[in-house]
Amino acid sequence: MAKLIALDLDGTLLDHRGRISGRAVAAIEAVVDAGFVVVLATGRPPHMAVAVTEALAGTVRHVVGGNGSIIATFPAAAGGESTVLHLIGFDIDDAVGVIATLRDHDDGYGFALATDAGFAHEPGFADRMPAAVHDDPVPDVTVLGGTQAFKLMAFHASRSVHELLATVPNLIGGTTSSELLVSHMGADAVEIGPADADKCTGLRWLCDHLGVTAADVIAIGDEWNDLTMLEWAGRGVAMGNAADRIRQIADEVIGHHAEDGVAIYLESLLGR
Repeated sequence: MAKLIALDLDGTLLDHRGRISGRAVAAIEAVVDAGFVVVLATGRPPHMAVAVTEALAGTVRHVVGGNGSIIATFPAAAGGESTVLHLIGFDIDDAVGVIATLRDHDDGYGFALATDAGFAHEPGFADRMPAAVHDDPVPDVTVLGGTQAFKLMAFHASRSVHELLATVPNLIGGTTSSELLVSHMGADAVEIGPADADKCTGLRWLCDHLGVTAADVIAIGDEWNDLTMLEWAGRGVAMGNAADRIRQIADEVIGHHAEDGVAIYLESLLGR
């Protein structure tokens, strides 16, 4: 029987407004009481999951954030602090260089950046992730500073995320000392980060840390950044609203995220 359940947030546990339902909170509490470990595995850095922190503090103990680049403890109480257990970052100069390259190519780009100094976002990003942003934008995220970047997101005023996925890799290729990968986390932005950091890598590290094998893991997600995690887990579960490729590789497809698909699935694990 599975011991650990890894839950994506946006498009999976959260509804279209970026909120967690009372039914989902109750279902998570029930499976934890039954002996499961529940872990959040999200493209968001931990501090961009405030609403979930407030709802699940004391129930969920760990988060694989930033698409696997930040593994941290979950606050034990609402308003508490996370403790970082493991980081996979890249040099801040590489992040600044990517931003400069894209701006030089087209001034329609905007950015959000997470570093060891904090998080900053430029005008337009909050429109793309309104439920995750709780502070004001800055004109230029590079003023944030720090030494290590953990998450860099790029968006464009008039180009779709699919266009960015096709063009950004070519624009930044060979311009940095780090090997960087361009991916899509579900919002209308692309994520640029270390090629060796993804949800599977982060979840595998945490499972090793907790003494859990892949066979004991259920992973639930909906987007391309969930694919490796679902393939690695003993049971990969796709949401009904998931991308076609995610549904194809999954062991099971469940309900839509806007219809409490995760809560219903967790309840079914307990025979409810």
